[in-house]
Amino acid sequence: MNEKIGAYKSPGKTHGFDFIFEGEIRFGPEYYKLKLNGELIPNRIFGFEFKWHPDSKFLALQEWLTTDYKKGPVTSLTIIDLNDRKYARISKADKGFIKPLRFENDSIIFEKEYLGTGKNAEYEINLGEIQNWEK
Repeated sequence: MNEKIGAYKSPGKTHGFDFIFEGEIRFGPEYYKLKLNGELIPNRIFGFEFKWHPDSKFLALQEWLTTDYKKGPVTSLTIIDLNDRKYARISKADKGFIKPLRFENDSIIFEKEYLGTGKNAEYEINLGEIQNWEK
């Protein structure tokens, strides 16, 4: 299908991305490839949840780690450092969805939602403490 789902610009208009439809989980949400600043991010798929850092330094996304209906959902909160073009998966939800809520001071606030149990929990991670950056 490969349809684009609009262009999303950062608050400072210095960065932008497009979601490109990739598929849909049975009885569930759609997932997408991501084209960031005109370049396709290989080997990764994302849900529709995202938040820009107010200064356009970071992009927080819901990354899908599996599309296997029986194993999933398994999602991760992925942060992209837009200046250094590096990525970090900073939290994972097995059998649940991660939703980035907002950037606050030097932290990202996010929620984990477990559909089968109806449980929701909010978390905060300081961006300066992220150690697992990769290019």
